[in-house]
Amino acid sequence: MANQSLNQSDHMDKLQSFIENDSRNLPDWVNQGRESAFKNYKDICNKQLKTATWKNTKLNSMLDNFFEKEFTDQETSLNQFELDSTLEDSLRIFFHSGAFFTEEEMPSYIRFLKGNYSEENQAIFRLENSSERQSIPYLLNNIISRDALLIETAENQHVEKLIHIVHLPHKNANIAPRLNIVLAKNSSIKIIDEQLSSGDSIINNYIDIKCEEHSSLDYYKVSHAQNDSHQINSLNLDQEANTNVNVFSLDLGADSASSLNHLKLNGENSNVSCSTLFMPSIDRSSHHNIIIDHLSDKSSSSVNYRGIINDHGVGSFFGKIKVTKERRNTSAFMQNKNLLLSDDSKISTIPILEIYNDDTECSHSATSGSLDKEKLFYLKTRGINEYDAKNFLIKSFMDELVSQIKSRRLREYVNGLILGYRKD
Repeated sequence: MANQSLNQSDHMDKLQSFIENDSRNLPDWVNQGRESAFKNYKDICNKQLKTATWKNTKLNSMLDNFFEKEFTDQETSLNQFELDSTLEDSLRIFFHSGAFFTEEEMPSYIRFLKGNYSEENQAIFRLENSSERQSIPYLLNNIISRDALLIETAENQHVEKLIHIVHLPHKNANIAPRLNIVLAKNSSIKIIDEQLSSGDSIINNYIDIKCEEHSSLDYYKVSHAQNDSHQINSLNLDQEANTNVNVFSLDLGADSASSLNHLKLNGENSNVSCSTLFMPSIDRSSHHNIIIDHLSDKSSSSVNYRGIINDHGVGSFFGKIKVTKERRNTSAFMQNKNLLLSDDSKISTIPILEIYNDDTECSHSATSGSLDKEKLFYLKTRGINEYDAKNFLIKSFMDELVSQIKSRRLREYVNGLILGYRKD
């Protein structure tokens, strides 16, 4: 484990200088929000580096290199990128050089907020001071973010067309995308949020989701392998009564990849399913933290994380589901399974259930190990060579998660990404 310490004085001086130099032509409330975030950041930075959330990560390395990357703000043309055409018929939105953009006209429920600091948009940019949001990534995102994407449905609106957000490759960049998703009553939507491979960059994504009564969301997060880069994905979810949310993530690792999910079930009959497949190899890492708060009766949560770690890859899982004694008729399930494909691969797993009443159906489990030698031997006796036999067992391990993707087209897309990655 790396020593999580930071040259705080030099780092804070540079961050303060960035805020001062970047504050020109911004309204007072934006600058005040940045200053508030900076104050909170100074208070918590070194304390949080020592907590269980970050102990297996290279967050200190990211912060040490924070100002060696460019805060890009340039015009971008899609002609310079090779884009996969599999999901071409979706509504495609791109992110590059600090801004979201598109080459087609977007419907009214999709808005780009760069430079639009009107009063109605203050809630998107303004720092929220609730305790669960006082994290290093969230505060840094508030300080340096230059744009936000808002996807906001109307009441009774059911969006059939897939929305595909594509984060284009960067080189030597420091970027902080922000995505806000708001589902009105009795509405539904499907979103895939895809991070293409970048090099030598710092990528700090923040996603905020609010689901009002009787709404439904399918959210897919796909992170390609990031080369010599640090990537953090922070997701905050609030669900009201009679809502259904399905979250699926594929993470192929980075020099340091971290995911922090905080999901709150605020209303009765709110249901969430969160599944993640993480596959770090070479010397990449992939670290995952999830906290679910059951804050209402008759709520349910299902967590299923699977890791496939190869070469000198490192993975970790920390999961906590909390049900207070006042809550009734709830269900909470958590599972983490990991495959270690080499003697040098490493995994750390901590599943926690905090259940304070007897009216809860719950279970949790965590297992880690290598491929089953008996199954491998059986396949080889059936005439299958060792390479194909191993791939068959690995695919079976993955398919239990990937098969849960509702859209056949998305399942095929994710399977194609995994197949291409394993061949590389």
